[in-house]
Amino acid sequence: MGRMRASGVIALLGLLSVGCAAQARTPPVYQPLDVPPVPARVIVPEIEEEVELPAPVDPGAAARPPATRTDPPSKPPDKPPEPPKTEDPPRVRTPQTANDEQAERLVRSVMGRAQSTLNTVNYQTLSNAAKQQYDMAKRFIARADGALRIRNYVFARNLADKAETLARQLGK
Repeated sequence: MGRMRASGVIALLGLLSVGCAAQARTPPVYQPLDVPPVPARVIVPEIEEEVELPAPVDPGAAARPPATRTDPPSKPPDKPPEPPKTEDPPRVRTPQTANDEQAERLVRSVMGRAQSTLNTVNYQTLSNAAKQQYDMAKRFIARADGALRIRNYVFARNLADKAETLARQLGK
């Protein structure tokens, strides 16, 4: 019975392997793409240059004598005229920058926290990458101070926040 079972299993495996190998492979069917029609060409007419026509001639002008000027010639100005003074453009105000003093105070407090955190860091013991971050935080503080001078409080706050974040990472 064991031989019969073994031969039956082998026959079954043989049939299964033939059945798998006998699968017909059909080539894939490709669908052509739907290409939209080409748009109509638009031909722009050439623009002709405007030609100035001569001014109409007054027939009585030739009979009249030319007008003479009786005004004394004006002397040229000694110095060039001053350009008109313009006011500063209106500043964009956000709720955070509605009050100049408060906005500057907030930015200066963030800058102070960043500077005090940097002061606790020993620069000589830092790795090269950490030294670059330290220097970058110092530059952010300097640029934030410059932005405060021109009263750009939003940009100054952004720079001060970046400096404080870098300083905190170095202080860990």
